[in-house]
Amino acid sequence: MLTLYQFPFSHFCEKACWALDLKQQPYRVVNLLPALHLLWSRRMASASSLPILRDGAYIVQDSSAIIDFLDLRWPQLGLTPTEPALAGQAREWERWLGEEIGVPLRLWFYSHVLRQRQYAMAFLLRGASRGQGLVFQALFGLIRHAMFYKMQINPHSAAAALPQLERALDTLEAALHGRDYLVGNAFSRADLTAAALLWPMLPWNGDEAAMRDCLPDAVGQWRQGLVQRPLYGWLQRTYHLHRPASCIQP
Repeated sequence: MLTLYQFPFSHFCEKACWALDLKQQPYRVVNLLPALHLLWSRRMASASSLPILRDGAYIVQDSSAIIDFLDLRWPQLGLTPTEPALAGQAREWERWLGEEIGVPLRLWFYSHVLRQRQYAMAFLLRGASRGQGLVFQALFGLIRHAMFYKMQINPHSAAAALPQLERALDTLEAALHGRDYLVGNAFSRADLTAAALLWPMLPWNGDEAAMRDCLPDAVGQWRQGLVQRPLYGWLQRTYHLHRPASCIQP
């Protein structure tokens, strides 16, 4: 059986999880926590990042590579357009979205969340077992330091991330104006990537009030602006139409 090793709070892991769910193949999920995940990832793959997909002895690391692998295994449910030109466009959108939305959103979000223990716990322990939670809380100071180092979070990078993210959202919103899909007339890996990378801004478990209570003021205020954008309506519709039950939610 396929096994997905993931962070249960990561938007890049949500991307891989969504692709797996669309393929309608049985798989199991192993939820890991930052820093502690190194005990697993370094034994399986060349880099330390998640998600990682195991298919028997075969290991696939990185959400884009996982989609490639799944499309090769189950092409009848493909996320990559069959027409070469459209496939190239979808891959280019996927790359751009990761660099211009996925990375800066993660950096800016964690620059706020990790500084306040109660918010960090609310987000990072989603889907964690009781034992993982106890270990994580005991080691939180060390884990937070490791996450700041790994993601290169500092005052300068955090300040630069938000304008980069805003520009990217403007570009994405303009590309979707009057359209349902980024490439052609069908849902593809481009749309999946765009929606998954904005997934942390959707209400957790559908509970808007509970989510507001779990976000630092700066993040909550920024999110309220996002909710007013046409792009947020597209995000909601895309999840409603194309997302099976998520393997991320606890």
